[in-house]
Amino acid sequence: MPGWRILEAAELSAAVEELVIRASLDLPVDVERALEEARGREGSPLSRYALDIILENARLARREGLPICQDTGIFHLFIDLGEGTALPDGYREIVDEGLRRATRKVPLRSSVVDDPLGKRVDRGDNTPARIHLHYGAPPGRVRLTVLAKGGGSENATRLFMLLPGVGKEGLRDVVVRAVREKAAQACPPVVVGVGVGAEAEGALGLALRSLLRPLGERHPRAELASLEMSMLEDINSTGIGAAGLGGDVTALDVHLEEAPTHIACLPVGVVISCHALRRSGLLL
Repeated sequence: MPGWRILEAAELSAAVEELVIRASLDLPVDVERALEEARGREGSPLSRYALDIILENARLARREGLPICQDTGIFHLFIDLGEGTALPDGYREIVDEGLRRATRKVPLRSSVVDDPLGKRVDRGDNTPARIHLHYGAPPGRVRLTVLAKGGGSENATRLFMLLPGVGKEGLRDVVVRAVREKAAQACPPVVVGVGVGAEAEGALGLALRSLLRPLGERHPRAELASLEMSMLEDINSTGIGAAGLGGDVTALDVHLEEAPTHIACLPVGVVISCHALRRSGLLL
């Protein structure tokens, strides 16, 4: 294909292997910094102790080359294509081969089962990766980002199909309700991703992708940035605290993303990550 760069199969597979390992063993700098800041402002001795243990665990995992959490999770791969780039034929199997190698190499616990309503037999290799295709990388380049999502926080996912008239207050109410109901079982302090608009599937996709944004980075629209901050304040006022022990910091951050939607709809997806927000990316 003249003028196009087709990503080589070996390069894609090796990159996935590297990113899965890095995400599983090395907590991102922005997440570790947010945990340290949370520890500094936490007033509850029990929650401060929990944050100390969380931070020590992250440092030991990095130093010893061990998984941050025994629940190695479901692996999501976000692929952002730049202009003039394409993926090789059979790219899904190529991605899964990189995930298999990473699972064997670390090794990682396999958390994915077949036949979910029946025998639930473990696949043994964490495949298949959940692949999300987007555009927006620089021309001629491909950006890959791996996000590992544990079962406890995955079970906290919520979808609300609201009516448009509820507005921002209705949005705030359902997001805080989702956190009240499930954050204590999702290994807090959590990071809350909120997707508004599109349709049901799209709202959840927006919420999931929002977890890729560095903690502390606000939405570029001032109105939505203010809403993120106010929801974060509301969530931290719940008193759930680190490890559900009660305290001042229940969430490290709230990220909101939006998309156009139907005139009759206001879909809201809420995707919660535990304190081990495991992600890693690179630009090929």
